[in-house]
Amino acid sequence: MKFLLVSPPKRGIAGHEENVPIGLGYLATALRRLGHEADLKDCIIRDWGVEDLLGYIKESRPDIVGITVYSQALPNVKLILERIKAHDAKIITIVGGPHPSAVPQLALNYLDKADYGVNGEGEIPLSHLMPILDTGKGKLKDVPGLIWREGGRVSWNDKVEFEDLDSLGFPAWDLIEPPRYFSSPDYKGKTCAIHTSRGCPYGCGFCVKLGRKLRFHSIEKVYDQMKLLNEKYGVVHFIIGDEGFPINKDRLKDFCRYVIQKNDNFSYFAACGLRLNAVDDEMCELMIKANFMRRVGIGVEAGSQRVRNLMNKNLPEGTIFRGVEILNRHGIRPSANFILGYPGETKQEMEETIKMALKLKIGGACFAPFIPLPGTAATNRLIEEGKLPADFDYSQIDLDRVLYAPEGMTKRQLDDMRRKAVFLFNIQPRMVWYHVTGGRLLWTIIKVMRIFFPQKLVPKKWRR
Repeated sequence: MKFLLVSPPKRGIAGHEENVPIGLGYLATALRRLGHEADLKDCIIRDWGVEDLLGYIKESRPDIVGITVYSQALPNVKLILERIKAHDAKIITIVGGPHPSAVPQLALNYLDKADYGVNGEGEIPLSHLMPILDTGKGKLKDVPGLIWREGGRVSWNDKVEFEDLDSLGFPAWDLIEPPRYFSSPDYKGKTCAIHTSRGCPYGCGFCVKLGRKLRFHSIEKVYDQMKLLNEKYGVVHFIIGDEGFPINKDRLKDFCRYVIQKNDNFSYFAACGLRLNAVDDEMCELMIKANFMRRVGIGVEAGSQRVRNLMNKNLPEGTIFRGVEILNRHGIRPSANFILGYPGETKQEMEETIKMALKLKIGGACFAPFIPLPGTAATNRLIEEGKLPADFDYSQIDLDRVLYAPEGMTKRQLDDMRRKAVFLFNIQPRMVWYHVTGGRLLWTIIKVMRIFFPQKLVPKKWRR
């Protein structure tokens, strides 16, 4: 069968949406191994709208269209599915990705023109589903991780997690076309993202997980993939984009030792940051020798220990300050992520977060409002308590949009608190100096315009 994999157009901010579709690349490789013809199109990097994609579908005539679905893309995906079925009802449509995995029933009820969905990782479900679609023989209830309709109702099977990651092979880089990303805001130059692991064993209440068990590619296979990307596409800077990379500090150190020994002059960026409870002097020394960027994110989330406990984030205050001190000692500039307005948080506790951000010796801070992501423990609890509607519109979620405020505070008040945090942090003398001399003045201006100016005055691509 002829299979088209699609990363659809979605609302977002330049620099935060041009993500290399590595997951779709792995699916393309799996489909090829099953004997199918695979194609892949990233609408975002191609600057395709819905009409552009539909034109390509009419021209290429796939048998199956698979679409990865983030919540922000829901309206576009619904329209795409409707238009595909209006054009040719015989085209089989499958949706997967974070949104269907988080809320399978809601996803297929809304995306009513999707024939099937995938709950979690897709390689195993597709290996069971494709023979059924080829032959018409077999039972959908026996397909691991499948979401389907039965008797007018949506049914789904439990997620499955691929164990032997090395056996997946490499993503279909020829379909992804890495050079397309070289000029995007987050990549700039001969840069490409790679994944070294899948899954995250932690249970933070605000986070969506496609897989809970942490599994790794071997370091040797990761390096082989980097060599392929270098030799075929000229990639020299690698963004390590999986959240599992910093979790096992011994493996991170082994990775550094391995690439140091290879001496290929590649450079690296730990896109998901470092975990403060894993940071130590040896790790920092090895990362510097391995040519990692001396800029890294850290997840602090809240200044109050009570709120961090509410988030199910086991991070004592002493660990936070100790980790930041170690990073600074080695010349690594940490930038902290904070969440304001977590369910149950008070205004006073948000003030504690701002005070901690000002006290920590960090080189940057992101103050995001709590985002009610689908399927998370925090969001499910809010729905159960009637504080969010069961039909909440997840397509509105965005790092800069306040969609929920805890009791005793309005959304406007929470947004004002976030603006206050951004303002107080960035007017510190050391931050002013950094913005002026560190080559980030333009980005700071963009950030200020997005947060403080009326949206109609902000250029469209920078809007919330």
